[in-house]
Amino acid sequence: MADIVGVGMSVYDMILIMDHFPEEDTKQGAQESRVQCGGPCAVAMVTASKLGVSTAFMGATGDDIYSDTIMNILASYGVDVSGMRRQPGSIGGRTMVILNTTRSTRTCIGMGGQGVRAQAEPSDIDLEVLKNAKYLHLDASHPAAAEFAAKKAKEFGVRISMDADLSAKRNPFLMQYVDELIPSERTACELAGTSDVHEAARYLMDTYHPEVVIITQGPEGGFILAKDGKSERYPAFPVDAVDTNGAGDVFHGAYVAARIKGMDYKNAAVFASAVSAIKCTRFTACEGAPYEDEVLAFLKERGIEIEK
Repeated sequence: MADIVGVGMSVYDMILIMDHFPEEDTKQGAQESRVQCGGPCAVAMVTASKLGVSTAFMGATGDDIYSDTIMNILASYGVDVSGMRRQPGSIGGRTMVILNTTRSTRTCIGMGGQGVRAQAEPSDIDLEVLKNAKYLHLDASHPAAAEFAAKKAKEFGVRISMDADLSAKRNPFLMQYVDELIPSERTACELAGTSDVHEAARYLMDTYHPEVVIITQGPEGGFILAKDGKSERYPAFPVDAVDTNGAGDVFHGAYVAARIKGMDYKNAAVFASAVSAIKCTRFTACEGAPYEDEVLAFLKERGIEIEK
C-alpha cells in the first residue's frame, strides 16, 4: 500500500533546452530535448518516491501514445499507477516547455488537439488504497475526484496536503478539506487580494482553517503560519540554477515525504527547500529531483542537520 496517494494532474512534457528564446518564422536547433511526465501532483509523487516514500497516483488519462508515456515514466520511478483509468477516446495532457538557459526562464505552452482531455471521476478513487495511506496530496485539478477523495480521506483520518496553485484559483472550495496548505506567494496573494504575504497567510488560515499554511517564495525561501498563530520563515539555498521548471512541484512532494519521515512543519520545509534547490541545478523535474542521500549530504555541507 502507498503512504501517499496523489489525485491531480499528469502531463506529457516535451522539453526544449535552448540558449535563447526562438525567433518567429526561423529554423533553429535546440541544445537538447527531453520528454518527462509533468503536472504538479505527478511530479510530487515522483519526488516522494525517489526520496523513499511509497506513492500511488489515481485518476484518469487518455488512451493515446502521450498517455502511454505518462504511465510508463511514473511507473519507472516506482509510482503505483494501477489506479489510473485509461479513458477510451481521450487524450493525455501535453505541454511544450522551452527552457532559456541564458535567462534561466521557462515558457510552457499547453498543447490542444483533437480529442477530449481525460477527466478523473469519484469512481476512479480506490478507497482501500486511500484508507491505508498516510497522506492524500491534491493539486486542485480533476475537482470532482479530488473532492470525493478529500471527503473520504477525512472519514479515514488520512491527512491532506495541497499544492494550492494553478487550479486552486478555479476550485478554491477544495481548500476547506486541507490540513497542510502550500500555495505560492503569487497564488496566496491573489486569493487574499493583498501584496503582503503575512496578510495572505492569515486570510487563508481564517478562511479555510488548515493546520498550517506554507507559502513558497522561490529564492526567498518561504513563510509558515501554524493554526496556533506561530509564524516563522524557512530558508532558500542559493545554487547555480539551470532549470527552475517544476521546482515548486518537487518542493511539495519532498515536503510530504519529509512529514511522513517524522519531520515537523519547519524541518519538512527546510528539507523540501533543499530538494528543490538541488533540482534547480539539473534539467527537468522528474530526472532532476534528488535521492535522500544527496539531500542529506547537501544539507550537511551547509551545516544543517534535520531533526525528526
